[in-house]
Amino acid sequence: MGGFRRPSWNQGAGYGPRVPRSAVAFVLAAIVGSLLTGCGSSGGSAASNSCQAPHTDPFDIRSVLHVLPGAPEEPYATDPPTSGAHRVGYYPRGVVAAPIDKAVQVGLLEKGFVVVQYQADLGPAAQSALTALTTVTPYLALAPNPSLPQPVVATSWLHDLRCNGYGSGALTALRRFVQSRVGKGTEPLIPLSATVPGGITTTTSVGP
Repeated sequence: MGGFRRPSWNQGAGYGPRVPRSAVAFVLAAIVGSLLTGCGSSGGSAASNSCQAPHTDPFDIRSVLHVLPGAPEEPYATDPPTSGAHRVGYYPRGVVAAPIDKAVQVGLLEKGFVVVQYQADLGPAAQSALTALTTVTPYLALAPNPSLPQPVVATSWLHDLRCNGYGSGALTALRRFVQSRVGKGTEPLIPLSATVPGGITTTTSVGP
């Protein structure tokens, strides 16, 4: 007469085969990893606060070139550019509704402006948050850019600051960059009377 035998977990109705602990750990790690990735990749949302350290870019030898309105775009050493071929005589500032041509951007930087651009698909929320930077100095242009490689990028002559969003931490870093870099072009700041508040409303206009 045999004694009572306790069934193992992998036997009996309602129990499947034993799952190795290593497999369970792997599945749990994958779930946690995906949750963390989803929380951390906020793109250009207001929760995105980090910026890279300000970066010094190489001088573009094409900076001696002046381009005319409507001319084909010259190549640039960085995107967005911090030096290179540029257009003179047209200096938009403040909140600009349309993207700013690269040649115009460099022309602004040469005169000591700071240009802040944001990915166009971030929409009105980004523009509203970043507009606060225009109170730091009138020598700043804020504009959308549909091909910007990072969510928000500030540029000055030979320098840039790249941010993953426009949250409070990013805005603090951007404000510091603007304060430290405005007026650092190769030429003196121009009178505000020579600038165009709000710029123009088309990407192809000639400007004054």
